[in-house]
This record gives sequence, C-alpha cells and structure tokens, in this order.
Amino acid sequence: MVAALGGAFGVVAPLAAGPAYAEGATGLGIDAYAEMVVDSARGHLFFSLGRERSGVRVTDLAGGAQRTIPDLPGASGMALSPDGSTLYVALADADAVAAVDTTTLTVQRRYGLGSSTCPTWLAPAGGKLYIGHGCQVGKGKLGSLDLRGPTPVLALDLPLDGSYYYPPLLRGTSANPDLLLLTNRSSVSFPISGEPALYDVSSGTPSRVASLPGETCTGLHNAALTADRVILGCTYLWDPETSSRVVATTHVAYSTTDLSPAGSYPSGSWATAVTTSPDGAYVVLGASQSGTIHVERPDGTLVRRYVVPPGSHLDRQGLAVSADSRTLYVVTTDSDGQNPALLRLTDFAAAGTSLLLAAPAASARATTLTVSGTLGFPGTPGSTPRTLRVVKQDLAGSHPLPDVTTAADGTFTFPDIPQVGAANTYAVTFPGDATHPAASRSVTVQVSRAATALSVTSKVTALRTGRGSTVTAQLGTTYNNRTVCLYAQPQRRPRVTLTCGTVDANGRLTASYPLHRQVTFSASFAGDHRYAPAEVSQPSYGFLLRRGVFRVR
Repeated sequence: MVAALGGAFGVVAPLAAGPAYAEGATGLGIDAYAEMVVDSARGHLFFSLGRERSGVRVTDLAGGAQRTIPDLPGASGMALSPDGSTLYVALADADAVAAVDTTTLTVQRRYGLGSSTCPTWLAPAGGKLYIGHGCQVGKGKLGSLDLRGPTPVLALDLPLDGSYYYPPLLRGTSANPDLLLLTNRSSVSFPISGEPALYDVSSGTPSRVASLPGETCTGLHNAALTADRVILGCTYLWDPETSSRVVATTHVAYSTTDLSPAGSYPSGSWATAVTTSPDGAYVVLGASQSGTIHVERPDGTLVRRYVVPPGSHLDRQGLAVSADSRTLYVVTTDSDGQNPALLRLTDFAAAGTSLLLAAPAASARATTLTVSGTLGFPGTPGSTPRTLRVVKQDLAGSHPLPDVTTAADGTFTFPDIPQVGAANTYAVTFPGDATHPAASRSVTVQVSRAATALSVTSKVTALRTGRGSTVTAQLGTTYNNRTVCLYAQPQRRPRVTLTCGTVDANGRLTASYPLHRQVTFSASFAGDHRYAPAEVSQPSYGFLLRRGVFRVR
C-alpha cells in the first residue's frame, strides 16, 4: 500500500461462482518495478523502477499516454503530499529525495540526505515524511524530513528498538496519522525475519508501541496499516503448535493497540501484496503463487476473487486503488519477473456476473477441440440453466456457432472442429437478464497449419542500364492463397519490394532488379487458411554456378 503524505490496491471473482480472470494487461514499457502510486485527481499513475534503474514511469489512469520522468537514479519508494501537488520519490542511488510536480511532471527540487544514505522507502506520518534508508546490509535505518516550515529539517539514524537487515519498509495511514509501521521487506528466494514494529511519532520522535517476535513473519513482501490494524503479507508464518514455520495461505492482522492477533484474511499462498480502499470499505490481498487477489471487507467477508492471467505473476506491492474506491490497479510481471504490466478493474468490488472460459492453447486443424467454462453469480451457490451465445473468429471471418446451455452448476462445454488454421478465437456471451448484468469472455486457440515449399533464385540478365538480375520465386502447394512477394536488399541499404503478385501455373513469380552482386534477394508467402507463412532470404554475392546463373546460397 502507498499512503498519500493516501492509499493503494489489487485484482479476482465471487466465491460461490468461482474466480474471475483479470484480462487486458497493458505493458508498461519498463524492465523493473518497485512501487505504484495513484493520483486520481490529476489522472496519473506513477511506477518506480527500483535500484540500478533511473526514472519514474507515468501513465494515464488507463495505462496509456506513457512517458518517463528522467534522472531519478534508484527511484524506489514514493508518496504524495497531502494536497497531491507533489510526488516524493526516494532516490536510493542518489542519496536524495526528489520532489516532482504532479501537474508538470518535472522535478522541482532534490533534498540531499548525505553520502551513503541510500533512501529507499517513504511514508508520511505525524506531519513528516519518514524515510527508510541505509546502504549497508544489516544496518537499515529510519530518518525523517520535515517540510512544514520554510527550511526543510532532516533527521537521520533515528533511535529504534530493533534492527533491520535492509532499509525498513514503511507504512502510514491518514486514518491514524501518528502511527508508523516498520518492517523488513524480503523475497521468496531469500526470506528473512519481517521484524514488524509499530511506532508512535506524535511527539516528533518515534516511540515504540509494540513489536512482534522475529519468527512471526518470514519473507515479508508487503504490509498495510489501517486505523486499527496492521496487515502483513508473509511467505511463512510461525506455527506455535509445531514450533516451526509454515507456508502462509493468509494475510495476518494485528491490533494497532499492542500488535495482539486480530484475525487473518484468506488470500492464497505466498502473500505478495495488500492494500485498503481509501473509503476503508475493503481490504485487497494478493498472493503470487496461487495467482489470486481477494477483495474482502475489514471483517474478512469475501466480496470478490480474481485470478491474474496465465503466465503472469502479481508483483510485490503491486496493488493500488483509485481515490473513489472504484478502480483497482494491479502490476504483474512475467514468469521471469520481468516486463511489468498493468491490469485495471473498474467497480472491482461490485457484485456481478462471473464468466470463466478455458480451451487448449493449441490444436491440430480438422480435429475436435473442446471449450469449457463456468457462468456464475455472486452469492448464488447454484444457477438455473442459461443460454450463451458463441461466435468464432478466424482468418476466414466471423462464424456464429450453436448456442450452449449451462448445467445447473453453471458449467458448460462445446466442441468445434476448426477447418481454418492460425488463431481461432471463441467468444462466449451471456446477454444478461433482469437481475444479472451481461458478461463476455474470449479464448484463443492456435490451430496448426501445414508448411509449404518456397525458394528463390536469381539470373544475370542484360538491362537497359547494364547488367542486372531476374529474380524468381518458386511456391509449392497451398490452399487458397497463391500470392508471393519478392524483395531485394543491397548491402548497407534498406530492403525494397520488387513485386507482389500471384504465381503462375507453375508456381513461379519473376521480377527484375538492376544489381546482381552484393544483394540479398528474398521471397515471402503470407500464409493462408491451411498453410503457414514462409519466407526465404539469403545473400547473393554473384558467384557463377553455371553460365548466366547466379543462385542464392
């Protein structure tokens, strides 16, 4: 969660109807991710990249209009000022905190912290901006920056009751502005003790309220602070009955009074992210191994449950919510932890229709494949049969398929025998009724296509301008496309199109070109309903194979 100096959040579906799949990811054009801030008032999303990177990525509230605010080395933790006019960014690789104007998106000022301070995480509390800093492993520290007066007041290495392996992850809340939460943030691959500790900063000097034993939470990924609870997302939790740590399948909560246990929120394994909606109505919890995001009420009642798209992983601190508590933003990465992308869910906590769809990723042409799915409604354990519309889209166009009727439990299946290769997309639609909104989902199956033969040769010929080449493409068997394109690319020059056209009865297409040496000739076939695309492209140095013939090697 990211507090505004405010709140942050994440993705899934109704329990009784099964999980809904979050769709429509938008690539962010960055190779790393640290934290996200939502500025609903000015229509911006901010994404920091972390250590050994520079800059903050900015998009509109749909993930578009992307740009980068440059020259922000090691941009990591971020926080909005109380009026939203300034975004503060911790620059771990520049020993400073930057102040970015949220209207002009330019850096207005840098506050230097001194050499070898490595400011990493930020949180507003008690009227100040608190800073988790420290460059040495095992020596995480706490600092503060007071910007209320005409002259900034910086304090570093504030006294703490406990030690932190890295710069401590900080959390504050406008609902209880005098509290500050400190934790050790780590990863699944190198889990360390979370060391959660709660401080009262009302006096200007942090005073410890309570802390948890080190073994309570190991491999902490994220934490949230509310008016009355601390919520932790841990990889492992301590089981006092077995005196051992176990894989966490819940986010755990503790009272802000004394960090006594205050329940838990089921969320899936490897609790990765947590946040709360600005209106306090929802807690949003994400787990990376199960790929799930739970939207729950503060008392733990499940409202919605989502699943991130296959092949995607919810990133640490990858949840944020809009100021009106309606839109949920989710940052995911691929299986290698790269290529961050944004998922956006509007009215994420509203009851609605859940439509799930599944099909094989690939199938052979002219063989039977099966598409399956589930239609469900929040809070409804069963369902009367419903009629769904099915449409298939392939290279030949759009084809309505027979309607499908759901079973009593909402499940359905239908077969198809695709005759056209390449992508076959099946769209299933529930048209809605008097009490349930419409819903539509689609799934794509890659249908195989056969390979065809394609070759290219060149022959030296006499042209009006001198010697040149006659280039011939030879196309093998295809189904309903006999078009081939011929190209030439001289050394150190762009490729040019010689011709595109239908081959003759012998499968040949010919073109002329005014060069015969140091040029690459190529031919391409775009594919058709049953045969896959093909391209051949090899260099020709003008070597004579036999009188008058130069063949591409």
